[in-house]
Amino acid sequence: MDIKKSEKYIISHRTEITSLLCRFLPTDTILFWSNTPDLFAYQQKCWQPILNSLNTVFKLDFKPTKSLEPIQDKSTERNFAKLLCNLSDKELTACFLAASEMKSVLLGFLLVKQKITLKEAFAATYLEELYQNKFWGEDVAAQNARQITLNSLQQIEEYLKTDEKML
Repeated sequence: MDIKKSEKYIISHRTEITSLLCRFLPTDTILFWSNTPDLFAYQQKCWQPILNSLNTVFKLDFKPTKSLEPIQDKSTERNFAKLLCNLSDKELTACFLAASEMKSVLLGFLLVKQKITLKEAFAATYLEELYQNKFWGEDVAAQNARQITLNSLQQIEEYLKTDEKML
C-alpha cells in the first residue's frame, strides 16, 4: 500500500472523498446486526460498546438494526459528515484507507481518533466471519485476506504516528 500516493489523491479530492464516505455511512457494517440469537449476542458484546463510545464521545445517535434497511437519523448523518470534514488531511487519508479495508467508515473514524485500538477495530471488522468459522472451519484464503488487511491497517497506524515535519 502506497499511503503517500493515496494521500496526495485524497487531499486533492477531499470533497469527493468525504462525500463518498458519507454515502457509505448508512450501510456501515457495524450498524446491521443478525437475527440469529448467538451471532446477535456476539455482535452486541463487541459492537455495542463501540457504538456507545462513538455516540457518547462525538454526541451522535447511531442505532443498530436487524433490518436490511438503513435506519439512521439524517441529523446524525449530517453531524458525522461535519466530523469527517473537520479531519486533517492526514486523518482523512487514514480514515478513508482504513474504512476501505474494514468496510466501515465508523471503525475507520474511531481508529483514526484513537477511540479504539487496531486490535479492537480488526476484531469488529471480522466478527461475523470469525463467528462462522466456529461452524464451518477456517478458510485459508479468508485467513490470508485477513492478514493482508491487518498488514494494511498496521501501515495506516504507523502513518498516523509519523510526524508531519518528517514527511
